[in-house]
Amino acid sequence: MFEKAYCKLPRIIVLVAGMLACLVTANAQVTTGKVRGIVQDPNGAIIAGAKVTIKNKATNVSFTVQSSGQGEYQFNDLLPGEYTVAVEASGFKALNMNDVRVELNQTTDLPTKLQIGATSESVEISAGGSELVDTSTTTLSKGFNQRQAVELAQTNIGGAFGGGVNNLALIAPNVSSSGGVGVGTGGSVGGQRPRNNNFVVDGVDNNDKSVTGPQIYVSPETVSEFSLLANQFSAEFGRSNGGQFITVTKSGSNEFHGTGYAFMQNRFLNALDTSQKRAGVIRERVSGREADFMPRSDFARFGGNVGGPILKNKLFFFGSYERIQSGDAASALGLTAPTSAGLTAIRALPGISSTNLGIFTQYVPVAPTNNAGTIDFCAVVPTGGICPNNNFVRVPVGSVNFSAPNFTVNKNFIINIDYTQSERTQHRARFNYNDFTAIDTGAFIPAFFVQTPIKNRLFSYTLLHTFSSSLTNETRIAYRRSVQSFPVPQGLSFPGLDTFPNIGLADLGFDIGPNGNFPQFGIENNYQIVNNTSYSAGNHSMKFGADFRWLISPQSFVQRERGDYQYSATDFFLRDLSPDFLGERTVGASPYYGNQKLFFPYIQDDW
Repeated sequence: MFEKAYCKLPRIIVLVAGMLACLVTANAQVTTGKVRGIVQDPNGAIIAGAKVTIKNKATNVSFTVQSSGQGEYQFNDLLPGEYTVAVEASGFKALNMNDVRVELNQTTDLPTKLQIGATSESVEISAGGSELVDTSTTTLSKGFNQRQAVELAQTNIGGAFGGGVNNLALIAPNVSSSGGVGVGTGGSVGGQRPRNNNFVVDGVDNNDKSVTGPQIYVSPETVSEFSLLANQFSAEFGRSNGGQFITVTKSGSNEFHGTGYAFMQNRFLNALDTSQKRAGVIRERVSGREADFMPRSDFARFGGNVGGPILKNKLFFFGSYERIQSGDAASALGLTAPTSAGLTAIRALPGISSTNLGIFTQYVPVAPTNNAGTIDFCAVVPTGGICPNNNFVRVPVGSVNFSAPNFTVNKNFIINIDYTQSERTQHRARFNYNDFTAIDTGAFIPAFFVQTPIKNRLFSYTLLHTFSSSLTNETRIAYRRSVQSFPVPQGLSFPGLDTFPNIGLADLGFDIGPNGNFPQFGIENNYQIVNNTSYSAGNHSMKFGADFRWLISPQSFVQRERGDYQYSATDFFLRDLSPDFLGERTVGASPYYGNQKLFFPYIQDDW
């Protein structure tokens, strides 16, 4: 077998180099698989004009073709799942092949030999029972069915491999951790940088434009098939040269099926691990409660899904809801602040700004004891930043300890609709809704901690049409939206300013104010149109098409947008003197539009 794929490049002077760079050896399907075979008699002679029918066991949707003059037949754009194949030809017994497995991005080759006899007689065989080995290409890939996705995939959100079903890449061949080959998500696939990986959900681009990696989370409970292509993949995957993370979500069937699940673990249920034992953590029962001395470690995942027919053999639905929440031991934080006696001494000093002192006492907690020494305040109003005659007042300060919460919530909702208009025309619609919220503890003081929501939406509509047994077409339109918001807490005000700044107090070692990088936001609206056409002619199996994407991406991040006032001494701030360092890089934050228009045409001929 000899295969080539030719990429259309804009400049003729790089045509030869482009052709060499685009050599591949597979004809992949982004959301589907293929079944093909050659109809033969017992002696191996080809049989032309045989009637071949394939039927989806879950939906009873069937497709029929006739074997070509070379005895060949092929079914394209099949949803992953279990099928039956029936072959009929005059003068031969009917052949019924059961348990034909169609896998994502794979071609299932069926040995199709008919026995001489009456058409009313039939031969039943099972084509399943073993994992598919693709001998028609040199593609290195690994596929996972829905049971493997549920039982093997880790359910954490994000992480080095993207979370959810993407974590299955950890057990695929040719994949390693990123190590020293660069940052990104999904690990190093085929020795490539993780930032070269490509993520696709139901045929739709799912790549985060800013930091790379998958954008929308897909629950393992909703996955029909997951496939990782490591190298030698089709020209239609020309966007990236790393791993191709391909996910297809479930469809409904003629039977109503549902799943409910709940998983929970916490410090009261978990056993002590080796690291905790080495750290001296013990289990004790105190006041009727066990494990009071173990750090908090809570994880809960629960949800359910249901699928079935709206119109039998025609219209199907699948819906799912999942919630994941986790809470780990709070981080121990602290700062140094004046004691009650120290605040009394400060209030008695001349020149203290009532406004700035009000802000200070509103947000800075009072130290319970004087265990951190003193800081200096000038007994008189400083002149030019200098205290005359070094006339200082020693203000007692102490440690203030508190905890930073560590809690996340993720909510995921999916609804899928599949409609078989006729044997030639199919419609598929997908909608994925995901909300993730965490607590940002980047500020020094708990009053400025804030929730940071990330909201993702993905919608796609796919039209599959079979013009003939040798010509099929797939058209897809999609919209994906991501909104990442990193706000400042509501209700903050600083008298005389239109926004609350960051006020750094070097002698106490902390800032008053929100996270210094906030506020910022990033929005991505991704409009996508895909068209793929497959054509078979003799020994040639051709596929060509194009992928157009229009990204509208307003975003805003201005360092020190709210103002950054750094004081070497708390004394200078409370007296409203000039700061030692002033950071103010803008008079406002105007959104930046990182818009893009992308066009990926391709053509490939498998010969």
